[in-house]
Amino acid sequence: YAYEHTRDFIERKRFYEAALITLNSMVGFGKRFAEKARAEAEIEKNESRKQELLRIADICEWVPANPPRTLHEALQSYWFINMGVRVLDLQSSGLGERLDQLFYPFYKQDLEAGRISREEAQDLVAHLLLKMNEEPELKPPATGAGGATLITRVTTVGGIGPDGSDLTNEMTYIIMDAKNEIGLIQPAIAVRLHSNSPRQLYEKTVESLLKEPGVYSFFNDEMMIPYLTSLGIPLKDARNYSTDGCMRWQIPGKAIAFRALGGRLALPKCLDYALHQGVDTFSGKQWGAKTQDPLTFQSIDDVINAYLEQLKFFVGKLTTIYNIVDVLDEEYLPQPLLSSLMDDCLEAGKDCRSYKYFNNTIIQPVGQVTLVNALVALKKLVFDDKRFTMAEMLELLDSNWQGREDVRQEFIQAPKFGNDDDYADLLAREIYSKTTEVIRSFKNIWGTPFMEDGTGSSNYFGISGLVGATPDGRKAGDLFNDGTVSPVPGTDKKGPTAILNSVAKIDHIGTFTQLLNQKFLPKYLRENKEQFIAYLKTWLDLKIHHIQFNIIDRETLLAAQENPDQYSSLVVRQAGLSAYFVDLEKTIQDEIIARTVHGF
Repeated sequence: YAYEHTRDFIERKRFYEAALITLNSMVGFGKRFAEKARAEAEIEKNESRKQELLRIADICEWVPANPPRTLHEALQSYWFINMGVRVLDLQSSGLGERLDQLFYPFYKQDLEAGRISREEAQDLVAHLLLKMNEEPELKPPATGAGGATLITRVTTVGGIGPDGSDLTNEMTYIIMDAKNEIGLIQPAIAVRLHSNSPRQLYEKTVESLLKEPGVYSFFNDEMMIPYLTSLGIPLKDARNYSTDGCMRWQIPGKAIAFRALGGRLALPKCLDYALHQGVDTFSGKQWGAKTQDPLTFQSIDDVINAYLEQLKFFVGKLTTIYNIVDVLDEEYLPQPLLSSLMDDCLEAGKDCRSYKYFNNTIIQPVGQVTLVNALVALKKLVFDDKRFTMAEMLELLDSNWQGREDVRQEFIQAPKFGNDDDYADLLAREIYSKTTEVIRSFKNIWGTPFMEDGTGSSNYFGISGLVGATPDGRKAGDLFNDGTVSPVPGTDKKGPTAILNSVAKIDHIGTFTQLLNQKFLPKYLRENKEQFIAYLKTWLDLKIHHIQFNIIDRETLLAAQENPDQYSSLVVRQAGLSAYFVDLEKTIQDEIIARTVHGF
């Protein structure tokens, strides 16, 4: 015998042994369900239910031990694997799947063989979606105010395939209809759109937004795919992307978010530090970098440079923690079951924690538009118009505008992002790009740049309270903008198309934080369906990554605040996630109510 005892051999052997243990456990998991179903069938008096239990037993005996042969088996096998991954490996927003692509071949085969009808298929899919509401996740108050026990389940439908052709199919509509039927919060549905998406998908979109107004988001293949290829993702794989969380991208079976997550970064806080030489405005302690004395600032460029220094200081600390956690995760928290589902891990004999197709580690910036508006106000009123000196500006901020509401209104009326105004929008483009450059200048433990991501923007509530007054007129502790390119509520005055024009000026290839929330009245969609579809196509043509909508009126939200028991199932889009409105903190409820309602 030639005994191999290299480090690589030993590590691969350990991986394969762990993978076999977890895979065999999943086989046993299914068979235990089969045994339970048969035991219940033996004592069941109702013949119809008895036959159903026996069918369940047969299915669970076959999957996940064997490849599924029918839609029912495919759905059951998927759910077993999903539960196993969540228990053994990680909690996430999904497995990077495109469920319509995964299940359509089984549905088509069953339909052609006469084994199933569309109605029966929708019923089975609805049961799967119902199961997705049984997976709560506890979160700390700072990040859980927007739904402390919710896991942000996401399922991706629509979009193009590896050859560039549209892959929308009947299962796409079955999933959307099933979701609209069950009326629960999970999963959120991410719809991929592109220039050749069928008319039927747009019509189903309007119908779905009216039925389930807080669960749908939309991703632009015309921008997402070029963005992914710019990162080095092969075109064939980029065309197969799916979404996770609010807007985090994944490549099914190749690149899935299973690393340390978090990294929320309050950008307005970095400006707050820049205006106080790194001193925290609440504690008075030197927590930030000691940057240039703000009284010596001569231009907005000086302010931006100080902001970028503070940003670099804190991103450095954040990425250090990230890298330590990833090293520890790799050593102590391997994921053998999930790794067994990845394309390359089995061949390489490596756990997905240490072997990945694309090593993507993210930083989640929060409050970008609040930051931009603050810088625009400084540029306008301090440096361009010279209405105030920096000393006066700092005094206003440190006093939290106390006794100076008239002056505060001047800053509130300064140009704001979201009105197709180049004065604000071009500065926004600069800030988004330079912020991204700082984040990407840091490397993870695999030597890949850290990436910015809009997924954490739902946490603006917990973070906003830690930031003092800002030059846009915001008072200390007031909420930032939601999302990452959504205008601050009440500051978008020119209508929804102007917002799209503002967002489109940001570099969408060089940055990836474009989470856009908008709010329309239900009657506008009912009465102006064609205009709304044209609006979606405008968004598509402008090549903006993402958009989502709250289709709800102010009166309904106020009634839900007043009588929460009567509106327990009311779902809204908070930032990038769906949440039951009555479960949200009142401050967030008020912010959602205050968002500008658009029409045509």
